Amino acid sequence: MSNNVIIHFRCEGHMYSVVIKNEVDDITVSMVEARICKKLGIDESSVKLKLSYIPLLIGSEEQFIILDDEDLCVYLLSLDKENRRCILYVEIIRRSELPEQLSRAGKRSSLGKRSSLGMNYEVLHSNDNDFGDRAITLYGGNILVEKQSERGIVAIQEMLEAVDEEVNLDENGGGKEDDNAGGKEDDNADRMEDDNAVGMEDDNAGGREDDNAGGREDCNAGGREDCNAGGMEDDNAGGREDDNAGGREDCNAGGREDCNAGGMEDNGTQESEMRGRYIEAPPLAKPVPFMEAWEDGLGLKIQQEFVSKKAVQEVVDRGACSNSFGFEVVKSDKQRLVLKCPKEGCQWGVRAAKIGRSETFSIRTYSNLHTCSRGSQSKCNSRRKGTPQLVASLLHDDYPGQMETPPPKSIIELVWNKLGVKVSYSTALRGRNEAVNVLRGTPEESYQMLYCYLYMLEKMNYGTISSVELDESDKFKYLFIALGASIEGFQVMRKVITVDATFLKNGYGGVLVFATAQDPNRHHYPLAFGVLDGENKESWTWFFEMLKSVVPDSSELVFMSDRNVSLINAIASVFPMAHHAHCIWHLAQNVRGHVPNVNKDVVEARFMDIARIYTVPEFDAAYSGFKTRYPSAAKYLEESSEKEKWARCWFPGDRYNIDTSNVVESMNSVFKDARRYSLIPMLDTIVKKTADWFNTHRQETVRGSSERKLVPLVENFVHDTWGEAECLIVSELNAFHLEYSVMGRDGKPYLVNLLAKSCSCRFFDIEKYPCVHGLAAFIFYSKKGDSNHVFDLEDLISKYYWTELWALAYYRTIYVVPDRSQWDVPDYIKNKKILAPKRIEQRGRKRVKRFPSAGERRPRTQNKRRPRQSLQWLLFGNRNV
Repeated sequence: MSNNVIIHFRCEGHMYSVVIKNEVDDITVSMVEARICKKLGIDESSVKLKLSYIPLLIGSEEQFIILDDEDLCVYLLSLDKENRRCILYVEIIRRSELPEQLSRAGKRSSLGKRSSLGMNYEVLHSNDNDFGDRAITLYGGNILVEKQSERGIVAIQEMLEAVDEEVNLDENGGGKEDDNAGGKEDDNADRMEDDNAVGMEDDNAGGREDDNAGGREDCNAGGREDCNAGGMEDDNAGGREDDNAGGREDCNAGGREDCNAGGMEDNGTQESEMRGRYIEAPPLAKPVPFMEAWEDGLGLKIQQEFVSKKAVQEVVDRGACSNSFGFEVVKSDKQRLVLKCPKEGCQWGVRAAKIGRSETFSIRTYSNLHTCSRGSQSKCNSRRKGTPQLVASLLHDDYPGQMETPPPKSIIELVWNKLGVKVSYSTALRGRNEAVNVLRGTPEESYQMLYCYLYMLEKMNYGTISSVELDESDKFKYLFIALGASIEGFQVMRKVITVDATFLKNGYGGVLVFATAQDPNRHHYPLAFGVLDGENKESWTWFFEMLKSVVPDSSELVFMSDRNVSLINAIASVFPMAHHAHCIWHLAQNVRGHVPNVNKDVVEARFMDIARIYTVPEFDAAYSGFKTRYPSAAKYLEESSEKEKWARCWFPGDRYNIDTSNVVESMNSVFKDARRYSLIPMLDTIVKKTADWFNTHRQETVRGSSERKLVPLVENFVHDTWGEAECLIVSELNAFHLEYSVMGRDGKPYLVNLLAKSCSCRFFDIEKYPCVHGLAAFIFYSKKGDSNHVFDLEDLISKYYWTELWALAYYRTIYVVPDRSQWDVPDYIKNKKILAPKRIEQRGRKRVKRFPSAGERRPRTQNKRRPRQSLQWLLFGNRNV
């Protein structure tokens, strides 16, 4: 790592290495000395390190001594070409060798005390019975001091005087210390105190412990050292600490003590070998306590209120799953709920009771501590089962306020990972549906609160029109909603409305109806939507009458739909002036079903190409060939529909590029999941998605330069076609009427009238913006330089493709209805009630896909018991050939 600094150093004939995890500029001398002392296992307070090195860069053989941080920085930055640093030489100087004045207490620490950290613990204690050259034996009874016979007999006073000569410290000024036998006064300033007028005080605060059972006896008349009659103890009066945790043990067995453990160095040999070894001390054994009482994690409080007993059960059930404890129901009725732990002796329990005549329950008694073990409840935990309420509670916490939640398969894994409970697919699905009901109520509540919801919707979005139709039993029948922003924005839209319906999957039947326009950049523009009891003449007529209050009837208006008979009749009766076109995609699916023994995909594609031809002569020629090749298909077309309803060149109105009902079909796909919701959640989803679309397209209208006057679709078309238009040959026919003849790339002349905004190719007439021939005529007109120049390119394009009008369609904001707790509804609205329609009970599995339209293809499933019958099966059977 770039922040690590590695230092190799030599000390007492051995090589060592340390790593300092700091930048070079942040490393100090004291930091390096501390790391080296820790590496060597010596006490930093008892030694002084001398650091030096031989520089490699300047070629000098003399050692450079490191005295301060600046010298250290020079050493660390001195690297050769291979980024190698010279070896650091470390010399250990004992405090006893320093020429500074030390106290008598310091005399004992100056003997070179070593810490056992970093040294071999076993080696330090493996030679407790081996005595060194200066080992002595003390007997407390007769104070006999002897040495081994072969080593001679030495008096203790002579031995201690030899030690004083080795220390060579003068307590009063650098001379040899005269302990009280010489008549000098014991200096209290050096932290020494006479214990018994001639001895030394036993200082437990300094780390020495007097464990002499027989008492202390002063065995030196000079008062130099206090010797224990029951055994000799390491003297810490000089600041030395007996560190048994570091690996040193004070051995007094039999009254004999190893003096080297007290700080004396045995010829320096054994410790030098031990410094290079590192064995950690044995770990301390810690007692393991018994299991204490643990909390259940519910967080309940006395007098805490819940809306119902079911809510209390859900909280406890989820807490039991997440915290792995069981419970059993002692009492559960309309007035109370009592739960306790199934293990005997455990004090955990909850008691909730009903408040008065309300449905509210409050916590009366609660003990949140379990004294049993979770392991003892293994049988109770294994019997836990997930419920739809548990799944709904989990989804409510993980996906707050969201109608769209994961599929049931993902919910199964989520419940297992969060709570450790297995749930079935049906339980996950019911819990998912219940989570939606918690947000906006049950299906029955959606019908009851519909008037209140519509009131808030109209209040949040002014100009919104809504209507509800009931039957004679006050049950729901029809619903119509048109948002105020859509109504106002449709005034600057192309007057083409696509209408279609799709069935609902909420258990009550009915269909969801959309009336959708398309903005000039070919985006969805929801105009109105509603709920009907089915696709019949009565329901369609009611819906279009409500739509007529929003969009008045006119000859400019065009409806696009499939060929539903009741829908066609309703449009004809409510909007007699409007034009009605048939979706060529649905018609193509029916055509392909009337052509046997041919490639149906080719028939479908050929028919749609013919339907989109712009000129009548080209259509007649292509349709004549289609009739010759596919006579059965042509016969079906002539019998079932008029060509004015599906052929682009024959359609009397202005439907622009719209020739299918794909706009509204995609709306059905967008709200595929929402159709399973109850009424109000479904309406919420539609309003929210519409609001998102408005916000997105509103940003698109202001994106780009302010000089752009055309929508991106038309601007890109003009940009891509301009180069080709400049190369076409243009002949002026009438300068006053701006009529031109343009020679196309196909070698045919095309007549263009800029004032009439028309071209003989009919693209200019139908799409309402110039074709390549119209652009060529305009380029010729603009290059002519006539002073009578009366219009620009934007004047040749329909106003519906102007960016200004496109922005006006989305300038209003659509607001969603807030949560029910924030509704402010008058009483007369609350008093209006709607009953839910009769629920449709169907046997078998619930159907989630719509019935295919006439001629629509659906992939067939092969019978698993019998292979699909084919020509090979008819000829050879099931055997392989």
